[in-house]
Amino acid sequence: MILCLVAMIVFGVLGIFSAKYRTLAKEAFSCFFKTIQLKPCDSKLDQRIKSKLTAKIMKYSPPLAKFTYRNFVVLSWIFTLLFFASTAYSAYSVYNLVVYGSCNPGGFCIFNPGGNVTQDNVCNITGKFVEFYGEGCPHCQKMIPIVAQVENETGVHFEKLEIWNNTTNKDVYLQYSEYIARDCGSLGIPTFIGLKTNKSICGEKSADELKKFIIENG
Repeated sequence: MILCLVAMIVFGVLGIFSAKYRTLAKEAFSCFFKTIQLKPCDSKLDQRIKSKLTAKIMKYSPPLAKFTYRNFVVLSWIFTLLFFASTAYSAYSVYNLVVYGSCNPGGFCIFNPGGNVTQDNVCNITGKFVEFYGEGCPHCQKMIPIVAQVENETGVHFEKLEIWNNTTNKDVYLQYSEYIARDCGSLGIPTFIGLKTNKSICGEKSADELKKFIIENG
């Protein structure tokens, strides 16, 4: 049954581009449907696939072909589980790409090759601390005098990056999204990050909380 299920999916996709595979897809579907009804599969599609695959492997490695033939059902289950796992991970990556702008927030993404955080793609950040904020964000507005006070009292400067209107800064923010979600529970602004430790705190904070954050992550 498991081989008929995989064949039905694979041949179904290939059948979009070639009429030859449409017949095989229908045959695989019929075989799978009968199997789940506890009826025998008359087409022997699984046996034909097994024989053809083993014959191809035999040309290169008879021992491997023998092993494949004997353990074909187990191998079919393994590849099926890998197939569904990769499908689920691909769906999760697409979700991240739509929601966060990167298929792998905080890491490499083929659709966003600059996803890895390096000194060259963080908008020339030179300090140890960054504040991500949004123009017009009321919580960010409340933090302006508090951040200024902390900077004056500690001598530490927060590199301030506006992300609501600046797409470059937003990309930088998304590169740290994994760390932000880890420490804050969700993405939001204002967000303060210590680049040395990749630790972050979010929301409205008191001057003492910011000072403690600087001491622990400076």
